[in-house]
Amino acid sequence: DRWRQEPFDLANNPLPDDLHELEYRRVQVEGVFDYDHQILLTNQIHSGAPGVNLITPLVMEDGRAVLVARGWIPVNRATPDQWSQFEEPPGAPVIGLIQESQLLPNGSAPPVPPSPQVEWYTLNIDAIQPQMPYPLLPVFILQLPEDGRSRNAFPFRAEPIVLDEGAHFSYAIQWFMFAVILGVGYIFFIRAQELREQRIAGTLQPAAESESGMPSSAPGPQTDLSGPPTTGPSHA
Repeated sequence: DRWRQEPFDLANNPLPDDLHELEYRRVQVEGVFDYDHQILLTNQIHSGAPGVNLITPLVMEDGRAVLVARGWIPVNRATPDQWSQFEEPPGAPVIGLIQESQLLPNGSAPPVPPSPQVEWYTLNIDAIQPQMPYPLLPVFILQLPEDGRSRNAFPFRAEPIVLDEGAHFSYAIQWFMFAVILGVGYIFFIRAQELREQRIAGTLQPAAESESGMPSSAPGPQTDLSGPPTTGPSHA
């Protein structure tokens, strides 16, 4: 339901105190990308290939800025002289998902201006803020792919949530299979129980008839009447 709502206007609405209110909710913001202060999030793997994520400040009309994770590019195209080919069309609003500031690795310290750090391992807003000429929002945006954008276009932007019938259909098939297995298994279980009870009843029947004084249906020893009669022992 949140995903299908209209995007939250980040430029004209304050961030909620609890960012979980924007979980799975798209956000929208308009502004101008400042490519002069662009940084890289390194050690990003996509389909087994190494690369980086382009992180670009988007400066809003009121002078504040928000960091935008614009997408993944391969490591062999991540040098600064190639960044211009990945710039966005001007005037298009950015639509994405709010992400919380990440923690710095243990023992690391933020850079000290005027030596800005271009390559980062985590997006920690407090650490990045000193090298930016404008106040940053305490969150960053994971930019989503625009409608009609090629899946192979760089920077590569992933769609983290896909709402289609594929997952629901597979789940339905899975649960119907479980129901069939349970039904067939239950029938075999009941049949096995009935056969077991019949075997037990057949084993106990002769003993029960003997105790009650009734004749047993089990065959006894037979006398051979076809031969001569048997004589007793002779006396000396």
